[in-house]
Amino acid sequence: MNLSAARYLGAVMVAVVGVVHLQQYVSFIKDVPTIGPLFLLNAAGAGAIVVMLAVARIRTVAALGGLALCAGSLVSIAVSASSSGLFGYSEPTLRGPVAVAVVAELLGLLILASFVLQRRRVAA
Repeated sequence: MNLSAARYLGAVMVAVVGVVHLQQYVSFIKDVPTIGPLFLLNAAGAGAIVVMLAVARIRTVAALGGLALCAGSLVSIAVSASSSGLFGYSEPTLRGPVAVAVVAELLGLLILASFVLQRRRVAA
């Protein structure tokens, strides 16, 4: 996959993660203490990363931010699915939006990692 394709596909995956978090925030998470604001921050961060991946000259930094966002979201889902939950919130089942987010986060990790590694090879 060439650099441009990896960058744009990575941006699409991060956008999906952000859209799912925003949709879930609006639907019901906004009323959950601590978790609600975190969902809104995730959506805002995803939006900023997508813009930076699309237009900014700091694309490697943006890709690293996307990697962090995707990894953090995956860890948060895993912890919230555990018996103790995350900040008092437990994800009861693997709902559709959660599955979409997990797939986008996993693909985002793979694509953005590929982008960063390709950028390192080109720079070397």
